[in-house]
Amino acid sequence: MRLLWSGVLLTLAVCPLAATGDPLDVCLKDLGCLRGTHMPGYQGEEFEAFMGIPFAQPPVDSLRLRNPVPAAAWEGILDAGTAKDSCLQRNFFGVKWSVSGVEDCLYLNVYRPKKRNGNPLPVMFYIHAGGFFSGSAHPVASGPEYMMDTEQVIMVTVPYRLGPLGFLSTGDTNMPGNFALKDQRLAMQWVQQHIAEFGGDPQLVTIFGHSAGGMSAHYHMLSPSSKGLFHRAMSLDSTSLSPFLKINKDPLGQARKLAAVAGIEEAESLNSKDLAQALRELDPVELHTTVDSLKVWDNFPFISNPPVVEPVGCPEAFFTEDPVQAHLEGRINQVPWLLGLNSRAGEGSIAVLHPFDDRKLRAELNSQFLEHFSYILHLPEGTSPEVVREILDAYGFEGESISNDTLVPLAEIAGDFGFYYPLYETASAYAKYANLEENPLSFYFFEYRGLRTLSTLFSGASVEYGVGAAHMDDALHTIRIPAIVEDYPKDSEDAEVVKRMTSLMVDFAKTGIFHSGTSCQASDFTDHQMCSYVHFGGTVGSYKEDIQKDVHLAAYPIWKRLFF
Repeated sequence: MRLLWSGVLLTLAVCPLAATGDPLDVCLKDLGCLRGTHMPGYQGEEFEAFMGIPFAQPPVDSLRLRNPVPAAAWEGILDAGTAKDSCLQRNFFGVKWSVSGVEDCLYLNVYRPKKRNGNPLPVMFYIHAGGFFSGSAHPVASGPEYMMDTEQVIMVTVPYRLGPLGFLSTGDTNMPGNFALKDQRLAMQWVQQHIAEFGGDPQLVTIFGHSAGGMSAHYHMLSPSSKGLFHRAMSLDSTSLSPFLKINKDPLGQARKLAAVAGIEEAESLNSKDLAQALRELDPVELHTTVDSLKVWDNFPFISNPPVVEPVGCPEAFFTEDPVQAHLEGRINQVPWLLGLNSRAGEGSIAVLHPFDDRKLRAELNSQFLEHFSYILHLPEGTSPEVVREILDAYGFEGESISNDTLVPLAEIAGDFGFYYPLYETASAYAKYANLEENPLSFYFFEYRGLRTLSTLFSGASVEYGVGAAHMDDALHTIRIPAIVEDYPKDSEDAEVVKRMTSLMVDFAKTGIFHSGTSCQASDFTDHQMCSYVHFGGTVGSYKEDIQKDVHLAAYPIWKRLFF
């Protein structure tokens, strides 16, 4: 199987979606009426789809690099039978770092069961993955079919601005930043105002996502401005304590650097108002390509345009304090919360596979192994080679090179530093102050290696390396991604895992409980154990599910010393 993510976003507009049945009209207060269509399910009945619904005014020209503005009313019946193009992006997961998408992209999608009994349905609000620089809410990339087969929820998928268009900031009100997160928040506000007209319950909204989507869900828990817009949260495959996602502490400096790379005159001396205006007037495609200058080796750091802390009093601010500090000290919107990860080596594959598979990058990595492995682990700038060696020693890793024999051990280390330790820190800190009786904390670890994997996406090749369940392989059993992954045969074991995963997630959306056999208390977190979690394991033909508590924390003290 070969994944073609770098070309997906170029083909979205020409990927037809089968539709049947009579037109569907829904009228939204203060906006207008729209007409949806029918879409076929994966295993189940066809469902109703309302796509390309504007929730914000186009963020172009004078609205570029500004807070989103709610969509205006329209005349006549809006055609909601076709999804819109993805947001403009530069895909650093791709081999050629292609630019695709459009600026005018803030259009959400609503999906609902065809058969409804008249009672309001829980709402599942999906935030797509992609490292905050790529990804799509289009149904060929964030497909609703698996969830809609349950016929028990309404699903909303939402786009948001990416890369510099989503996060560039001058550190003040002239260009405050966090536009991507504010796009998501505006879409959540739209759901509160209009989802009842689709038959959804605005008082039972679950926000969830994988990778960057999971980070986003956590960020909304930490933003006072998002309080009350959701009632459950799932941070799957990452949280905002990830070292990939460090708050930008010098946003003005970054804005000046990108402006200078783009050839803006006097970029280093312009006042922030004039600098912001000059960046707004820049070709947005060119703005995306300037981000290349922020990479220190290959595509590291992954997230070059991270969120910022906005000044107190900044209009519509998303954060006015460091969200990590807010989390550690308990300033968070407490709701039932589900956290999930894939296998250790599989999570680490997102950082290890590309430099391993590329002959030139592998040679570079091995020639200065400690320095480059520091980039792979996203260690703080200035971390000495001696510290990297200390990390390797903690795992009993001898030598300083990546090879067929050392790939998996190094991927496991990367998985720990990028995903497992951040999750443990996120959960153990939260459990100390949260009311876990009213807001249960749940976990799963997905190590089932099925018929399909996203490992080839991260290597950029067709070879499937044996790293177990890769980063976001759980997503393949939750969200249909037909643009890059073939459908599972409908009689396959993977199809049954899809049913199981979606059933558990729908139950969580309804009750706040992921699995009746798990529970969580602060005392559960020890050196070798944590809260009981659902473990999805095995390989094709031998899927298994059980409850475990064990957790391996070989170098956790070093990780905590470096990041906290």
